[in-house]
Amino acid sequence: MSQAVFENNMPYLILLILIGSMGGGAWFYYTDTQATIATLRDNNAKLMIAAETNQETINSMARDYAIAQENISTLQIRAQEAEAYQDELAAKLRRHDLTALTLQKPGLIEKRINNATAKIFDELEIDSGKQPPATD
Repeated sequence: MSQAVFENNMPYLILLILIGSMGGGAWFYYTDTQATIATLRDNNAKLMIAAETNQETINSMARDYAIAQENISTLQIRAQEAEAYQDELAAKLRRHDLTALTLQKPGLIEKRINNATAKIFDELEIDSGKQPPATD
């Protein structure tokens, strides 16, 4: 009789095992999918932070580039002014024989050379970052 009960209930047992396997598979699929979604959410958050950081870096680099271009333009203008001043000084030196002038009027030439040298040193110090003297 027990064999007959077993044989009569065999389709139910197979069905129970099949349903249990499907439930276990569904549970495994659900937990695996949730873990994958959590990982993707974390990765997306990290990517958004990285994208924001990259955009801030790009904006900062663009600002720095604009400032650098402005500084380069200013330096080019100052270099042209310095070259013009150099040409002017070279022309003055060609026009005047400093050796003869120094022998004729040593006090006058010495005072002018000392004043010009002091002025150049002051300008170099200011260009190097020293604050210019306050004018009254």
